[in-house]
Amino acid sequence: MAAPSGRPYSPDGRFWWDGRAWQPVQPPPPGSPAQQGLGVPPPPGFPEQQHPVVPPPPGPAARQGFSVPPQPPGPHAAQPYAVRQGQPYAPPDAAAPTPPGVASPGRRRGTGVFVLVTVGTLIAALALGAVTGAAIGLATAEPVTDASAPAFPGRFPTAKQRYLPKVTVDMVAVNWLQAANAWTCAKSAAPDPLTGAKMGMICRPGDAARHQMSVSIWYDGPDKVVSVKAGCKLGVGTKACTSLFAKMADTLLSPARSLRAKAEKWAGENADRAAVTAIGGIRLQTSPRPHSMEAVPAI
Repeated sequence: MAAPSGRPYSPDGRFWWDGRAWQPVQPPPPGSPAQQGLGVPPPPGFPEQQHPVVPPPPGPAARQGFSVPPQPPGPHAAQPYAVRQGQPYAPPDAAAPTPPGVASPGRRRGTGVFVLVTVGTLIAALALGAVTGAAIGLATAEPVTDASAPAFPGRFPTAKQRYLPKVTVDMVAVNWLQAANAWTCAKSAAPDPLTGAKMGMICRPGDAARHQMSVSIWYDGPDKVVSVKAGCKLGVGTKACTSLFAKMADTLLSPARSLRAKAEKWAGENADRAAVTAIGGIRLQTSPRPHSMEAVPAI
């Protein structure tokens, strides 16, 4: 393939630069001006050549480092061959030599290729992640249909179901802890970040176990108790902790007389392990670490 006009040739005239790589110069086809003795203009970029240079025909490669153009027929037959010392041969991937102080085009091209490859890799990774996420979403999401939404269940949560049924602050703090066990209670006006209750109260015994046992009450009003939690640091398996949890369950279920014995028994049997149950609209949950029992509404 002949080189288009304006494209640089290699020093030996055997290759031309197509903008991306060095391409070999093919011999002119039959009937071309070179074959008819009209001569071929010298490659651009080499004005110092005095005689036309025609690429050698297929056959043994020309000696490396020299450019020996054949003598064309016709009026130039008497002219001697022009032998010129050429530049050392450079491989096809090498860029043309550049003057001192000028950045090499090959290096700039290599940097550009590296940036393009890096950007292409990032784009491919992002595209793959998006496709993977979409596939997972389609596989896990429920299908969208035109069917109407089902009716809410009969026990769908309401404002009243936010509170322990028939449980009051006085029932726990005054009747059980202060009057029967001589505990002291202190109020807190700060809301509870976990339950969202507006107020709180913590009760402790007055003896040596003051810092080992506690009962916390969170509520929005005197008869709007959100949760009650008892904690005991005396150790799993101790009689005092088991008695505290059992008595708390009995107190909370005291409005339902037929269920208080069941709740007290369950709390005593599960005081030292992780367990959960629902009795009379109250959810009781025990935990050995930290050793505690909590009561919340069973919705």
